[in-house]
Amino acid sequence: MSSKTIVMNVDYFDEVSIRPKKEYGPEDVKELVRQCAESGVDMITWRAIGLGVAGYPSKLLQDRETMADADMSSFMHRMAADQQDINPPKPAKPGESFVLNVSQRGNYRKGINEWRHLTTRSLNLMDPIAEARDACRRHGIAFYIWHDFLDERHNLSLARHPEWCVLGRDGKTIFPGLRSYAIEAAVVDQLKVIEELLAYRPDGLYLSTSCHNRHLNFPEPADFFGFEEPIVAACREKLGVDIRNEPFDQDVWHDVKGGFYTEFFRRVKQLAKPIGAKVAIGTQLGPHTILTSPVFSTHVPFRFATQWRKWVDEGIADILILGDYEWPWDANIPIWQAKEMSWPEGTYAADHEWKPYVEYAKGRAQLYWFSSWLSAYAAKHKGASADSLEGAMRLRTNTLAATPVDGICLHEAMTFELEKDGFDTIAEMRGRFPRKAS
Repeated sequence: MSSKTIVMNVDYFDEVSIRPKKEYGPEDVKELVRQCAESGVDMITWRAIGLGVAGYPSKLLQDRETMADADMSSFMHRMAADQQDINPPKPAKPGESFVLNVSQRGNYRKGINEWRHLTTRSLNLMDPIAEARDACRRHGIAFYIWHDFLDERHNLSLARHPEWCVLGRDGKTIFPGLRSYAIEAAVVDQLKVIEELLAYRPDGLYLSTSCHNRHLNFPEPADFFGFEEPIVAACREKLGVDIRNEPFDQDVWHDVKGGFYTEFFRRVKQLAKPIGAKVAIGTQLGPHTILTSPVFSTHVPFRFATQWRKWVDEGIADILILGDYEWPWDANIPIWQAKEMSWPEGTYAADHEWKPYVEYAKGRAQLYWFSSWLSAYAAKHKGASADSLEGAMRLRTNTLAATPVDGICLHEAMTFELEKDGFDTIAEMRGRFPRKAS
């Protein structure tokens, strides 16, 4: 049996949230890493930032203490009705800032307020990234910092510079919390965060395509977003038209957008090289990385070409996370309809979609599957390919055994902690595959 790498995604913010009556501190981190090590995990990716808010003592990102008073005007009206604030203040007059009052918070603001209390209590006890890194080193587990480069609903810089957000075709509507990697100032700002994370000297970075803004409502037409001036200019040079008001070749447009993401990844790789840190890039299946709305629907307000071949050819990506934040083991999911992807009955994306990556990469980059949300199987979500965590893990184990990929990212640690025998399912998976030689 070939060796496989088992990766555990750890969402610090969920770790805090599942312990509402207890401060999440150093001993909890040590215990989690111990359980991972004993069950056979080779690598941990640790979520550093949630919705643009730091889960570590950052000098650059949103201060948790200001969360409840943050300006949410750009996205609050796009939230589901039961999440919007109750009796919000009247809209601000021109030139005034729109800041919601804590005393008038509704469901969303109440949740944010509770979240800031939990994280503040935890961060008063420790620097979670440093604790997790040191615990991984003691147990011989590779330590990667997980960064959601698309998921910045509460990012302080984007709140101050809405002109850094992805722009609609009308030239005025922004995609809230979605940074444009075509705008140099926005890229430089993000690279400063990357430098702050690399100061922890991790073994690598995991650039994830997680994006909670998919939960917002975008009534705009499909492919409405992605018309920032640098993109318009690049398309004008390639196509000779103004894509804001003339017909154009959308494939060229998607590729132009994808090129800006590739350039960002190049720059991340250059920053990571001096400390020997590797780069894992979330890689959605198919030709495009898409953001659907609401959640995993068929409506695609924004997409870009996934230039994974360039990432491999140029040595930008050491690891591709295949099916990142998708459902590789569920066939009847709207996101596959949005991508016009389907497979023979009784089979899944994971049974088929590894082929082009394996054939092209030829070992130049490691290929790990994203496991999809294993918590959904534990909760027996409708339409699932398995009815339990144990069943889902065995299905994934069988796929790993049958396909020449290098490993899997298990999503996420919280799921295994909440299940009585959760870590036993990892040990069972480990038992099927020898560890890779160090």
